[in-house]
Amino acid sequence: MVTSAAPGNTSVFILPSRQDNTQYTVAKKVRSNQIRTKLDMELLALNVLTGINSDSILRVASKLNIPPKLADELTLVVDEKRGMSANQPLKTEEAKSFILVICHLAKQNQALIRRAVALMEQVAAQKTKPQSVTLLREYLDKFEKAYKQYHIYSENTSNDNPEKLGLKLLVDLLFYSAPQGCSRLWSSLKF
Repeated sequence: MVTSAAPGNTSVFILPSRQDNTQYTVAKKVRSNQIRTKLDMELLALNVLTGINSDSILRVASKLNIPPKLADELTLVVDEKRGMSANQPLKTEEAKSFILVICHLAKQNQALIRRAVALMEQVAAQKTKPQSVTLLREYLDKFEKAYKQYHIYSENTSNDNPEKLGLKLLVDLLFYSAPQGCSRLWSSLKF
C-alpha cells in the first residue's frame, strides 16, 4: 500500500497485488469465453434454422473484408467441430468481425427468421407447444443436437435449457437482422 506524501492528506492509494492481477486476468478470460459462447450460439442458431454452411460464411467474410483466419474460426461453429473455437479467448476485433458476419447472415435470412418468430408468437397465444409447428419442431430438434455437440468439444459447460435458449436466439436474431443489428448485438455483449 502507498499513501500520499502531502501533509494532512489522508488519501490512500492501493497498488494491486499480484493476486489481484491474476483474479482480473481470470475474470477477463471467463468474460471473453462467455462472449465467444454467445456469438457461437447466435451463429449456431442461424446455421440450424437457415442451413448456412462454411461456404456461406466464407463468402460473407470475404465480402466484409474479414481476414481468412477469422473466417475459418467462424466455420468451426457450423462444421462438425462445433465448440472447438469456444476454448480460444476472443479479442475485441475478432468479436467485431463475428458480429458483422452474424448480422449480415441474419439480414439475408430475415424473412425466415421473422416467420419462425411469428410462429412462436402464434404458438404462445394458442398455449400450445412449439413442437406442434413443423418449422419450430425441426429447428428445435436440430438446435438441441447441435447444442449438445457444441458442448462436447467446448470446455464450457452450460445448464441452459436448449429449447428455451433456441427460442430466445430466434428472437435475438430477428433484432440482429434489423438495420441497427450490429449495434444491438455489440451492446448485448457488454465488453
